[in-house]
Amino acid sequence: MRFFLSFFIVVFISCQQQKTTSSGADSAAFDQSSSNLGTHENSDQITCWGIGSIELGDDLPALEEKLGKDNLVQDSLMLEGMFEGLITKAWRGTSREITIVWKEKKAPFNTIDYLEISQPNAPYAFANGIKIGTTLKEIEKMNGKSLKLYGFGWDYGGTFVSFDKGKLAGEIPCFGGVFSLEAEQDSEELRAIMGDQEISSTHPSFDKYQVKLAKIRVVNKG
Repeated sequence: MRFFLSFFIVVFISCQQQKTTSSGADSAAFDQSSSNLGTHENSDQITCWGIGSIELGDDLPALEEKLGKDNLVQDSLMLEGMFEGLITKAWRGTSREITIVWKEKKAPFNTIDYLEISQPNAPYAFANGIKIGTTLKEIEKMNGKSLKLYGFGWDYGGTFVSFDKGKLAGEIPCFGGVFSLEAEQDSEELRAIMGDQEISSTHPSFDKYQVKLAKIRVVNKG
């Protein structure tokens, strides 16, 4: 049996503003791209209040006013192959994409359940440095204690469970996410961390396999 869990990495080429005359066309393109992100495009912090300029207390009209309707797209939330309701994506298809999952299953959308990012090159980060791509072992070190997560290879594979009363439990109680396991072939160590089970970040199999944060969720605890 062969397991292979990986990401489809979408590479975005960004234009940078140059000071030379020859770069005038590239600078114009960059300015136009930036203007399409709204007025808060440089806000990259993740907190327990939100991600970037999007706050957990926002409703859909507030987001439309804050970000502009052109930067918001309605999409479907699918869980275990079943339609669960409508969600909203801000800046879909860019590195700054943020998914807004509502508590309401249909309009009007007034209450955010959680925010999620998953783009490999997402610029957002917590103050302590946790971002997409941070390894399980790095987070374990910050926490000062093991983390708990679900085993890999099923619908909820790699989903964060808890900080197990470690340091981060108090610092970022709103944290949620999903970890990605990089493995190319079956082994006894791999099978030990697969399937519907709760596992610890101290499991010896994690000394062999690289595990990184693939999704970050900021959960509304209200």
